[in-house]
Amino acid sequence: MLPFEVAQNIPGYVKLDDGTELVVRVVIGMIDELERTPVGLSLGVGHQVIVSASSPPNLKEKVKDKPYPAQREHLKRLDIWYEVKILKVKKALEEVIYTGSDGKKYKVLIEIEPTIVSRTLEYKDGRGNPIYHVRWGTRTTISLVK
Repeated sequence: MLPFEVAQNIPGYVKLDDGTELVVRVVIGMIDELERTPVGLSLGVGHQVIVSASSPPNLKEKVKDKPYPAQREHLKRLDIWYEVKILKVKKALEEVIYTGSDGKKYKVLIEIEPTIVSRTLEYKDGRGNPIYHVRWGTRTTISLVK
C-alpha cells in the first residue's frame, strides 16, 4: 500500500514538427522524510517519467527495417541524433497527498515540461516509431493541505 494518495495524474504531450506526438506521464513512486524544518517536513520525492511516441506513417516507413536499440549504446552515438522542433507542449503532472510523521498532510505536486527533443532514424521502438530522446524540466512543489 502506498504511503500517499494520488489526487490527480494528468498526462502531458508534445507535438513535433515532424508530425510525431509524444505522450508524457509522470508517476511518483516514493516519498522519503528527510528532516523536520520550521516550515514542516523536507521530503525527497522519487518519480519516473514515461514517454511514448506516435509517429506518422512516412517516419515509420523509414525505420521499418531498422533494429531495436540494445541497452543504452545508441545514446552514446551522438552523430545519429537530430533535434526536432517542438511546436506545442502540455506539461505532465501528478499530485499526491502525503501524511507525514508530524501528523500534517502535504500536497506534493510534480510537473514535467519537455524542453528539447532529438530523434534518430537508425533504430525503432516496439511500436515501429523512430527513437526519440527527451530533455525536460522538473518542478516539485510541496505545500500543506488546508
